[in-house]
Amino acid sequence: MYVAIDDTDSQDKMCTTYLIYEIISRGEYDIIGSPELVRLNPNIGYKTRGNGALNINLGKGSGNTSIIGKANGKFIKSYEKVAGEPDKQELMDFISSIVEDFYVKDDDKTNPGIVISNDRFHSGLYGKALQDDISIEFIENYLSGRAIYRKIKTGHGIIGSSASLAWPGKSYTYELLDYRYPNYGDITYGEKIDISSIPESFYSTFNNIDIKNRYPAIFPKPKTPVIFGVRGVDKNDLITIYDRIKERHNIDDQGYIIYKTNQGTDDHIMPEPDYLSSMGSYSLTGVISGEPYTIEGGHSFVNFKYKNEEIKLAAFEPTKEFRKVLMSVIPGDIVSAYGSYAKGTIKLEKLRVIKKARLYRKEPPVCPECHVKTRSKGQMDYRCPVCKKRYKNPEITEITRELEEKFYEVPVIARRHLSMPLKLMPYFSDIPQTSGVS
Repeated sequence: MYVAIDDTDSQDKMCTTYLIYEIISRGEYDIIGSPELVRLNPNIGYKTRGNGALNINLGKGSGNTSIIGKANGKFIKSYEKVAGEPDKQELMDFISSIVEDFYVKDDDKTNPGIVISNDRFHSGLYGKALQDDISIEFIENYLSGRAIYRKIKTGHGIIGSSASLAWPGKSYTYELLDYRYPNYGDITYGEKIDISSIPESFYSTFNNIDIKNRYPAIFPKPKTPVIFGVRGVDKNDLITIYDRIKERHNIDDQGYIIYKTNQGTDDHIMPEPDYLSSMGSYSLTGVISGEPYTIEGGHSFVNFKYKNEEIKLAAFEPTKEFRKVLMSVIPGDIVSAYGSYAKGTIKLEKLRVIKKARLYRKEPPVCPECHVKTRSKGQMDYRCPVCKKRYKNPEITEITRELEEKFYEVPVIARRHLSMPLKLMPYFSDIPQTSGVS
């Protein structure tokens, strides 16, 4: 039986993923498959932090088992097959009691929703949740006859919960989240940097640390039950990394859960659409049509022609050194821009330079007789300072540009959960996957 939950946290408290840990720890159900952390539309304005919903398949399991976590010193294992389903209403009562215990009650923007279903939903709902703003009314109509659900307060969380059950999971990564409720307390910045460096030595991981900007990306910004989260494509590596962190650092945790997730997959990117929506994220191929410029605050922009539409590409201040890439393009460059679209602007996550325009400069010619560079007298008039001979045509020299024809990405400090790091592109070249991303 699939259980999905969303919208139990706030900007600075809790984390909905922790409820999965509590469900597993308190419940007497078997887990079938992997718990899932599904990120949805990053452009939704009312999201708490990462706009992620959770689901887990509970019941009586059979077949082979695999480790998906640890609680209070004991491994948590999941089964590969379902042998029996629990009673829906009993399961709803159990899940509701946990949500009631832990959701953030003093925040009007926290509106939990629980969905329980025998089956997963059509992937079209997932696609819609990545690109659009879905109403509660739409979801309630969708769930009618398909599943049971519970709304707490406005129950806005049933939207994300339902969408998580529609994720097809064709391309996926994993994240190991380590917990201590209500929060771990203070870890020094230096220790965070040291811990974040441990997974960096495993090629199967991604988005651990931004070395240049000294940003320990595996640690959440607000204090939540999450101590750290390590992302990767190999579950066994994640367990090894967890053990190594525990060996080298005194982390007094409750345990961890490994989630199957759509993070780092670019699932939110729709390629080359005919119509651009302000809620959408796209990859657009077109031509740079103006000179780049920077405004107050350090935000950089350039005009870009996509099909018959003139839009702007933006690299905002948090993208740090990536702004230099945008400032290096010139009119005529053919590029593919990846990012979210709003108000005529693409907020860049990646930029692929497909073909560079050639850049030239005019210089006074060299006198062929004296081998001395002539001097400009204006109006296409060049004169040799030695023999005084005059020349009309300048020497045309091509300028070597540092910009290369390749992909560029924003640094880890500015990277979105869904955005695919360049290092993962080879893994996702052959889809569907059978294990991790292979």
